[in-house]
Amino acid sequence: MPTFRNTCPRHCYSSCSMISHMSGGKLTRVVGDSEHGYTRGRLCAKGYSLIQYTLDEYRLKYPLRQVRRGSGEWRRISWDQAYEMIAAKMLELNDRYGSNLGLGYYKGNGNAGLLHHAVEGMFASLGPHTRPVGDMCSATGETALRETLGELSGPDPEDMSNAGLIVIWGANPANTNINQMKFIYEAREKGTPLVVIDPLLTHTADRADYYIQIKPGTDRWLAWGIAKRLIESGQIDHEFLEQVTQGFEEYREGLEKITLDEVCSQTGVPLAVLEDLVELYAHFRPVANWLGFGMQRYRQGGESVKAVSALAALTGSYNSLGGGVYFLHRPQEEYPQSLAKHEGVPHPLVPASREVPVNDYPRSAMKLQDPPLKMLWLSCGNPLAQDYNLRAWRDLFQQMELIVTVDLYLNRTARQSDLVLPAASFFEEEDLHVSFWHNWLSLNQKVLPAFYEAKSDLQIARELTVKLNELQPGFSNFPSEKTPWDWIEGELSPEVRELYDLEDPVDLKKRSYKRRKETTRGKEAPSAQWIYNFPTFLPHLFAKNHISGQDAESSLMTSAPALFPYNLLTPQSLLKFHTQYETLTWLNPEGTEEPIIELAEEIARQHNIREDSWVEIYNETGSISGRAKINPDLPENVILVEQSDRYPINSLISGQGQEGESIPYFDCKVNIRRGRKDV
Repeated sequence: MPTFRNTCPRHCYSSCSMISHMSGGKLTRVVGDSEHGYTRGRLCAKGYSLIQYTLDEYRLKYPLRQVRRGSGEWRRISWDQAYEMIAAKMLELNDRYGSNLGLGYYKGNGNAGLLHHAVEGMFASLGPHTRPVGDMCSATGETALRETLGELSGPDPEDMSNAGLIVIWGANPANTNINQMKFIYEAREKGTPLVVIDPLLTHTADRADYYIQIKPGTDRWLAWGIAKRLIESGQIDHEFLEQVTQGFEEYREGLEKITLDEVCSQTGVPLAVLEDLVELYAHFRPVANWLGFGMQRYRQGGESVKAVSALAALTGSYNSLGGGVYFLHRPQEEYPQSLAKHEGVPHPLVPASREVPVNDYPRSAMKLQDPPLKMLWLSCGNPLAQDYNLRAWRDLFQQMELIVTVDLYLNRTARQSDLVLPAASFFEEEDLHVSFWHNWLSLNQKVLPAFYEAKSDLQIARELTVKLNELQPGFSNFPSEKTPWDWIEGELSPEVRELYDLEDPVDLKKRSYKRRKETTRGKEAPSAQWIYNFPTFLPHLFAKNHISGQDAESSLMTSAPALFPYNLLTPQSLLKFHTQYETLTWLNPEGTEEPIIELAEEIARQHNIREDSWVEIYNETGSISGRAKINPDLPENVILVEQSDRYPINSLISGQGQEGESIPYFDCKVNIRRGRKDV
């Protein structure tokens, strides 16, 4: 029975390496790669469902043209017809405006393979165009850590098993990173306490030694309180602070301006619990501080990230195996990134492409003039379900003359497009993968032939290039002759191969390779190499909101907090990845068009809401109706709804994106009322 090496391409912590078994030309079994040093043969439930994923009845099979955008009237067309329509519009816009600035794309994180940068390469090959910049998920945390740490190269997550204390701030690895749990369990077997700080009693919190339920968005206050008490009690690493940090005295003086009463009021954490946390930080070291994406999905999420990073400095945890701050890293920056950095046809008058921030893409794109944006290409994402400011997205779509979506499914975004092109699954393409969490490099081999007429981003780029240059020679300089393996070999430069001790690219067909460790921090490192910078602490910027218990600036809503008193949280679920996988009956056998709206007992009591009754949550931007589920473990001001493509929960989330920040999804305030069906 032949086997192949594959890598899950979801933009997920583990980037799981797997072994696929074929029999009779069919994919019959998918198991974890036992030789992969991080995943060690384990997959999540979504990974084991991938056999169904490849043959899902809802997958797109052929290119489709919508008769009228949003009409739901679809016509099957050939790939050549699709390429003709796309190329004709590109050439016409170029002729109309004298450049390709009227062409733009929006690419999500639905596939993390390096060869999916073919989208960027294809547009770059046209010369100056309109492109997205930033990261909607992690930019806030990255900006904060670059300010304090100067870098993103955090500790090896496999070393977390050596930590003296593990504190998870706003992450739920029992659902979203099951492979890290084994390293956590290894640490606990050695006597390491596990602390989870989260507004929600998650599956991870349920397994912790200490669970601290905190008010949403107040992590920084708790970290400041811990830091204040550590300093006052002298339980800090003075040697580390003197040798490899700067700004400590200013930070200490800033902490003197807040009181523990303020900390407890802001966070909802009792003083006794705060003191217990201080004792844990003081006596169990090194401390592994895991910064979840959830804690930085607020307006002041960056301050929370910096405040926790300061705790790692105060305890000297950066200089010890297993300690420090765990968030993410950017290993692809060490690669040539030949597709992402492709240099296109120069323009005599336009020096560079226009950049649109992803955290405010639709509103920023609509403001573009000379020329306006008129064609939009969407790939690896579903913004009409997963982004925010959905009204602005709909307005932007109305401005477009052609919308092309490449996807496996006819999702909410695809249904509002003019052309939908069927995307290949990762079993139907070759690719190369690194992880934003661990340090392993893995190959993805092509296992299956195309699902009907589905194609990869790279194949589409190659074929559309041929069509463009056939109609207008020299319009694109994308190297359409290069195969996927050509691109893979190009990414594995001599420098990259040396980092991974990889003699030959073909060796990746036998196993995955781990990047070599490099020690650049702590007491043993030369002081010129790394310095921790304590953040500027200005407590007057974080005034209390006495009405809601939240910071005054944290709410995105412009109305009084009394109108919308509840925090809407939309975290990751166990059996979906944002809106992906929800059509798979193996995972979600009871799929429904109606959302389940979880609410605290106190909210149910105040609004006379019964279990399973019909309710509506609403704010200034819209409303969503669904079935009530009363959750006794939720904080008294929290409403919880899963993300889905079936119902647009993100239509309630709006705001103004700021430079260097990700989308503040959790800064959403709503109210609730009994629905019409239940009145």
